[in-house]
Amino acid sequence: MPRWPRLPELFLSRPWLAAVVMLTGLVLTGCPDEGVVCTSGLTVCGDACVDLSGDTANCGACGSACGASQTCQDGACGCRSGTEECGGACVATASDVANCGACGKACAAGQVCEAGTCREGCSAGLLRCGGSCVDGQADVLNCGACGNACPDVQSCHAGRCAYDVVTACYTNGQLVGIQAGTDRLGPRRQFGSGVQTLAAWEGFVLAADATNSKLLQAAGGELGGVVEEDSLGSVASSPNDIFVDPPYVYVVDSINNTLQVLKREGPAQGGGLGLRTVAQLNLGTNTSPQAVTKWGSALYIPLFGTAGSNWQKGNAVARVDVSNPEQPRALDTLPLTGLDLKSFDGGTVLPLPYSATATDAGVYVALTNLNPFNNYLPNGPGMLAKIDPADGGVSAIDLGASDCLNAGYVEAVDGQLVVACLGEALYDSSTGHSASAVRATGLVLVKDDVPVASYALRSGCEPGTPGCRIAVASRFAVAGGAVYLGDTNAGRVFVVEVRDGQLVERRGFTSPQAQGPALEACPVDPRRTVSNAIDLTALP
Repeated sequence: MPRWPRLPELFLSRPWLAAVVMLTGLVLTGCPDEGVVCTSGLTVCGDACVDLSGDTANCGACGSACGASQTCQDGACGCRSGTEECGGACVATASDVANCGACGKACAAGQVCEAGTCREGCSAGLLRCGGSCVDGQADVLNCGACGNACPDVQSCHAGRCAYDVVTACYTNGQLVGIQAGTDRLGPRRQFGSGVQTLAAWEGFVLAADATNSKLLQAAGGELGGVVEEDSLGSVASSPNDIFVDPPYVYVVDSINNTLQVLKREGPAQGGGLGLRTVAQLNLGTNTSPQAVTKWGSALYIPLFGTAGSNWQKGNAVARVDVSNPEQPRALDTLPLTGLDLKSFDGGTVLPLPYSATATDAGVYVALTNLNPFNNYLPNGPGMLAKIDPADGGVSAIDLGASDCLNAGYVEAVDGQLVVACLGEALYDSSTGHSASAVRATGLVLVKDDVPVASYALRSGCEPGTPGCRIAVASRFAVAGGAVYLGDTNAGRVFVVEVRDGQLVERRGFTSPQAQGPALEACPVDPRRTVSNAIDLTALP
């Protein structure tokens, strides 16, 4: 089956429809003859496209700027996290010498404010900024240096301002940052044309753009500007995954069936990482590599391809020796078709591996478990394959059909595994094309190779009602002990904490104890029916 870029998995059983969505999803960011043209969610202010819902310089309206220590959320200015309003200004009472510990509580002359307490001097290791004692590596108002305040909802990462989590909006050609913990959204920024997958390295976001066949880089706090771009080779590409293993970066392409190796060789253009392609390995016709992880000196690459005479190459995991990354060498492929895939009706079912992660216990691969002869519908429960790197042995972990169909993404979290399940789209019999619901989509938590908890993704409305946007789980990133789960159909981000062996919703529509609804990260274009939050990455 030809592998299109990572489009809304709602359409996985409708390959022709996915192709139409892919083509109509390519957007223009501007046209010299017509002036500035903005994508959905952005507004023209002067000669730029800005997000009035999150831009502190244009909050709610062009030119309406927020004050110092304020952020813009939903088009309204308010005090940023860690500050409170004192006398009409937003101040950090933990360090403000005039409001130390509480509004109006001033320290005596010559004293400083540290952790909300007046002191004679700052503790060792802290930065003194006037009368404030702060951690220059983490303080958002004095990040790296006194007075260097991080913009909007960015955090201070080792003395450098950046977002905690970044989401790529495929259908809109945008990136949007998120602050972990507060779950506040930064302003959406136009970036690239068809970013398909993300990664992070040393304060930079790496974004593989399928439309331009480029590996783009942006500073973690400047998501609208490209600081470096590197070729991904062929004009037609589908870069499905980026794996960072300093000083190397690995990219797999499911259209060209390749593994590309780039190496950091110092800033070469625009202050980026300075990457250069040093090797490329063809994994075989129609193998359709989907992801990459590393265990020891070998890469493990799930192969989704099934076409023609290459069935033996697909439905397997390729092992590539990278003891010398600049001369990658294919070792073998580990077949997955010998596993008991627990077919629902005893019919055909193929594992069709989609992603992988490595832990001390071995390599885990998410299996979609689909029937290629029935529109690629699930014909067995979502599963994991566990590979023993020592002997290549493969075993299966059943994630439970009631909780998980079409397992699409897996990542290790605090000694456990979290699996995102894409689910099965149920179509309206009257139209045949409009999905009325998606079942068994969400997350499953696995501990010691046994599923121990699940989280069912809900849409916040009754499926089938006018205007109801169905939620479909996609990739996720982990920050601050929480999973930031992308919605590949409605452009939202759900936040789920991994806590005491449970999956606890923090932002979403499932639990009445949730702190709020899912984050509206990627706006829905009224001309289209989907908004694809296609991938997320966390910046350490």
